[in-house]
Amino acid sequence: MRKSKIAWFTLAGMVSGFLLVHPFAMMAYTLTPQHERLPLDLSFWVRELRLAFSPGMLHMGLAFILLGGVTGTSLGAWYLQKERLAAAKLESQQRLAALNTLREVMVTLAHYIRNANVVIGGFSVNLLKQVTDPELKNRLQLIHQASRQIEAVVASLQNLTEINTVPYTADGQARMIDLKKELEAHLAASKLPDSRHDP
Repeated sequence: MRKSKIAWFTLAGMVSGFLLVHPFAMMAYTLTPQHERLPLDLSFWVRELRLAFSPGMLHMGLAFILLGGVTGTSLGAWYLQKERLAAAKLESQQRLAALNTLREVMVTLAHYIRNANVVIGGFSVNLLKQVTDPELKNRLQLIHQASRQIEAVVASLQNLTEINTVPYTADGQARMIDLKKELEAHLAASKLPDSRHDP
């Protein structure tokens, strides 16, 4: 796509150089003092225009084609760069808007999820101190670990500075926010309950 656009700009520049700039340059040259012609002499301008496209002037026409092609290529590259920057700016604005929306959603969710999670985590810790049955203790450890993971997910989503997604399903149609690094950091920062000893 990029090459085809530049090719069109180059072609337009070559055509403009030959059909517009070339005859215009010749006519402008005839207005110099050594050519004593009246500017309103229409027949003279018609002859000059025909001369510009005569076989004898082909070498000059080729020079203007080359000049027009180089100019068209340069303009094409500039236009594509401008287009690319505009697209990048729009994408950045969209990502920022999505991130701000996510933060607003997370503030709301965090309020309700954390309130419930504090109860779950608090009760699991208190029960771990009282229960002696190994099987119940193991189940309480799993509940407490799940509570920590919930807290880590909420904290990770609240502290996001950039949204990166990964496939959620094998076909890639459903995607989810990639929180792997953030989750690992939050889980490492909090202490895991040791299942081998009483807390």
